[in-house]
Amino acid sequence: MITSNILKFLKNRDTYVLPAEGVVATRSTIILGLIIFAGIVLLRSWDNFSQPGLYAEDSIHYFNYYYGNVRAFTDILQHPNGYYNLFNNLVAYTTAKADVGLAPLIYQSVCIVLSFLTIAAFSFSGLVTNRYLLFISPLLLGLSGLNHLYYYISLTFQMYVVVLLLLILMLRRIKSSAPVEVLLFILMSFLIWSGPYSVLAVPLALAFIVFFRDRTITCIGLLLVTVAYTLSVTKSTIMLENIFKPEILRLWGSTLVTDVFFMGFKDSVNIEKLILIAVTFITVFIILRRDRLFLKTATLLLIIIVASFAPLFLSKKILLYQKILTCHLLIAQFFWLALILFTADRMLARWPAKQHLLGGVFVVLAAFFIFADNTRHPDKWQAKVQEAMPRFLQKVKEAEEMNLAQEGKRMIISTAGTSTFKAAAIVGDRSKSGKLVDRVHVQ
Repeated sequence: MITSNILKFLKNRDTYVLPAEGVVATRSTIILGLIIFAGIVLLRSWDNFSQPGLYAEDSIHYFNYYYGNVRAFTDILQHPNGYYNLFNNLVAYTTAKADVGLAPLIYQSVCIVLSFLTIAAFSFSGLVTNRYLLFISPLLLGLSGLNHLYYYISLTFQMYVVVLLLLILMLRRIKSSAPVEVLLFILMSFLIWSGPYSVLAVPLALAFIVFFRDRTITCIGLLLVTVAYTLSVTKSTIMLENIFKPEILRLWGSTLVTDVFFMGFKDSVNIEKLILIAVTFITVFIILRRDRLFLKTATLLLIIIVASFAPLFLSKKILLYQKILTCHLLIAQFFWLALILFTADRMLARWPAKQHLLGGVFVVLAAFFIFADNTRHPDKWQAKVQEAMPRFLQKVKEAEEMNLAQEGKRMIISTAGTSTFKAAAIVGDRSKSGKLVDRVHVQ
């Protein structure tokens, strides 16, 4: 009896996937929004884009490790932090085969392209269909959702962007042909092995199977891939017992309120804020209580938002950092804004006669928020330029022309990177018998 009821429930699940016609009809609006988004991103951070560097841990984990094209392809499996991130390592491995002077530019170009593709993937996902919202969504998600400039200029930070892309692809509502589905499954599997936050695919896939009849086989496959990835993570990294610690749960809840629901504009929790959040959720539920698609999809998005902190709070990283960094907020903030867009889209669909007025008002409010958010959080658009990087790369190229390897000699050239992470190139003979003839630090 229980088995038959479960089968009946699964059989009667809602349909999630939509045909592609609706997105095709609004393609020009999407493209216009993406063009304006790309232009603003380049203009607001032109100093950094015009002077590529090696930011965050790009130097020690990627440039320093792969420089000289001396690594085997299997070295993309290196995991110094206890987890695999294939995408970043594959980029660094490939970049090492090019002229050393192009390395920071290649890293940066990959970052820009992947971030842009991620934003475009949401626009074409079918989650939002209203023209006004499709126009503003790239700006809202790209200028505020991606909450630090490093997502556009640092290879290290791509391990977070790949997870955004993975989750967006899982949530897409556009119907695809069987061959395309297979290719997307391969891509999503690769993305799962490219960042620790990909474990979020597990709760999302499970909820998707319960709520919707579409892509059940795909979700089961992604579950298996994610479990395999999770089992590959160094055991000491995971601390599931944290879920029972009151201080962790309090931090989890307060972070959701201040840094997610209020997007960092508030730094404390009080009863008034909690009442405002509760009233907002209840009001939306009352208005859209008969919209089954909204209720189920909103639940999927909320699962991502709440669970996105699990990889931090339920691991030793919380002990390492002793605080919540901007990168730890990315997924929750990004999908909170996505939920707002999706909610607005379902409301505008409920009142089609007022979509021009309400859509226009939403665009104005979103533009105002983007401006206020970027003003309050300058990390979203500016970072210290690494002015010594061109001189460092030129010095490395000059050393490469000295035939040090043939003479059994080597030279170490370094420069400051980000924080304590120096960029360093070992030029010449790297063997134990190689003689170190000079150390040069470029300032």
